[in-house]
Amino acid sequence: MNTSFKTALLTEDTRFYNEIKAPNMQQQEVRLNVYRNNVVVSLIDALCDIFPVTETLVGEEFFRAMARIYLLENQPSSPIISEYGVNFSDFIRTFEPAENLPFLADVAALEHEMLTLTHSEEYKTLDHDAVSTAFSSVEDPSVLLLNVPPTTKILASPFAIGSLYQAHFSDGHQCLNNVDINKSEYLLLIKSHLYAQLHVIQKEEAILIKNLMQQKSLEDAVPDSDLFDLGKTLAKLIEWKVLTQIK
Repeated sequence: MNTSFKTALLTEDTRFYNEIKAPNMQQQEVRLNVYRNNVVVSLIDALCDIFPVTETLVGEEFFRAMARIYLLENQPSSPIISEYGVNFSDFIRTFEPAENLPFLADVAALEHEMLTLTHSEEYKTLDHDAVSTAFSSVEDPSVLLLNVPPTTKILASPFAIGSLYQAHFSDGHQCLNNVDINKSEYLLLIKSHLYAQLHVIQKEEAILIKNLMQQKSLEDAVPDSDLFDLGKTLAKLIEWKVLTQIK
């Protein structure tokens, strides 16, 4: 779609009226407005689908009003509708009516990360037997390199956005009120069983996974903390389908 025409659709630009077949300018305006409204509504609906948790937190009316302002400033750059809203979280951070919800932008950023991950490649991972075989095949397991999918993400937020996200999709909207939003969280995002999966993890577990992502040996990847339990963490990584190769 022509950039100028896209701008005209999302604003009150009248430059394209003469290209619309109609008896008069009034009818041209009516016909353009019908098309304009369909485009705007479709884009707002797309943002509602991409950011359902964000919409729930502020309510449908507020969200749709915010989305309308966003799309007037941010026209789609791709015909793939799921790619729309990549900078929606940045917009929310500067959106004054939402300033009393400082966690909202982080929630939106998480939602888009989950969507992007769902559309990414899924990698074959190791089961418990394969991991056990790899560890038993060497004299010193500390030298092993544990590989994770390149799409793996570790996020940190001063807010409990992971718990909020999980509450929305698990036990219904009522449980959102039970989340202590001011509790900081570390999140592991991994693709498994065709969809992005989210796990709330401990700081020490986040450190380990980040180090594995940097191709550090197990010895160098393990955090220096009495709170860290390597056995339990490895069991989680196997269960969550995080390990792709051990060498």
